[in-house]
Amino acid sequence: MQIEITLAPNEASMLSFDYLHGLHSALMHCLTSVQPELAGELHDGEHRNRLKLFTFSPLSSSPKPQLVQLENESRKKMLLGKRVWFRIASPWPELLNALGEGLLRIGNLSINGKSFKVTRVTMVAPPEFSESMVWRPFGQSGSICTSWTPRDSERKSYIYPDKTETGTPACAQLLTDNLIHKWQRLQEIRPDLTDAWLKDAGDGKAPAVEDVQVEFIPIDAKRPYRTMMHCVKNTAIKSWRCPVCVKAPLPLQRLIWSSGLGEQNSQGYGLVQEGKQC
Repeated sequence: MQIEITLAPNEASMLSFDYLHGLHSALMHCLTSVQPELAGELHDGEHRNRLKLFTFSPLSSSPKPQLVQLENESRKKMLLGKRVWFRIASPWPELLNALGEGLLRIGNLSINGKSFKVTRVTMVAPPEFSESMVWRPFGQSGSICTSWTPRDSERKSYIYPDKTETGTPACAQLLTDNLIHKWQRLQEIRPDLTDAWLKDAGDGKAPAVEDVQVEFIPIDAKRPYRTMMHCVKNTAIKSWRCPVCVKAPLPLQRLIWSSGLGEQNSQGYGLVQEGKQC
């Protein structure tokens, strides 16, 4: 499931590029207003340090955001247009419904001190799922995060689509493993959903790693992908952006649509929409 939220800035909407944590906090505030117990479980309860199975996209705007250099500021900021939108996704209906209700009830989002009026919350129609689909990050600045940390080390390496290192899984393998982990997590917290998805697909067998193939589609002839970096609580998170062709059983395609690709989904990475076919 995905919902799209349309916003109107209540003031000059100039944000730093590191606003994703602020947007996450604003969404948790909305969830707390409707389902405080669920919000507490996500943040501090049994779901803490576990896959949250929800994701949101960065903000897009019309006109497109402009880079602005302020006096005495070392980094540029972005000035959003008059109409702003983003999406939230989750396979967990209660979570998504509560977020939508909270957004409408409060009527405003405060992101890093900037106020936005919630003008519309709409359900997004899903694509027609097939076993071969192209997914691309949603919006003007959506991206996908993939990283690897060896068991005997605390050093995290961010892995890009065309980068391989000795002893490090390829980006496609990381996406596949993460997707199967999400399926196992959904099966743990909502077995009724995984059972229903398997039944709808006419397949009683749970998806496995060997059922998934991932291929990256270059942005253009010169760039295979675009790299991005944001900071969350003074920690740099690196990500990338390009279309991804995934061949997988229908239940996993539904899971990609509703929980995103890659990691750090609950921090604003990995929400996707359907792209051009393979």
